[in-house]
Amino acid sequence: MSTQPNLSDDDWAEITAYLDGELDGKRSRAVESRISKEPAVRAEVEALRKTWQMLDYLPQPATSTTFTSRTLEKVSVLRPAVIKTKEPRFRIPWAFAACWAAAVLIAGSIGFTGVSLLAPRPQLQSQSEMDAADVDGKLVKDLRVIENKRLYEHVDTIDFLRELDMQDLFGDDS
Repeated sequence: MSTQPNLSDDDWAEITAYLDGELDGKRSRAVESRISKEPAVRAEVEALRKTWQMLDYLPQPATSTTFTSRTLEKVSVLRPAVIKTKEPRFRIPWAFAACWAAAVLIAGSIGFTGVSLLAPRPQLQSQSEMDAADVDGKLVKDLRVIENKRLYEHVDTIDFLRELDMQDLFGDDS
């Protein structure tokens, strides 16, 4: 049995991504499965993990305060900034919006006109067209309600009045 694992460059890239936490759940489980099944791969992964932990103990080099500005100056010399000039272009967004607005207004006015012309209108009778006897008849019919309006204002529903009308609601009156 060979102790040296046979890992390709893609395998090393996947293991490195696994140690960095860059893999999704499915690929991460696949790498973990391979590490648990192959002792040689497990040893290589542990060695790589220890190496990365040792890097934390190395002294960190300090950068100069002008490092950023010097780097940006060198980059700008190598690749000069491209200044885009605005070319006069014939744009028509306002005309497009105006056409849509006009189309909506035309469609709305056609719809309103069509409904007002084609919809049946109810025949309303004015007060002068009603017979005086008919008006008096309705008032006489509803006279009891009109006279007791102040009493009915405190009632929420007609069912409440019907329950009050029941004889045995309050018990025996004798």
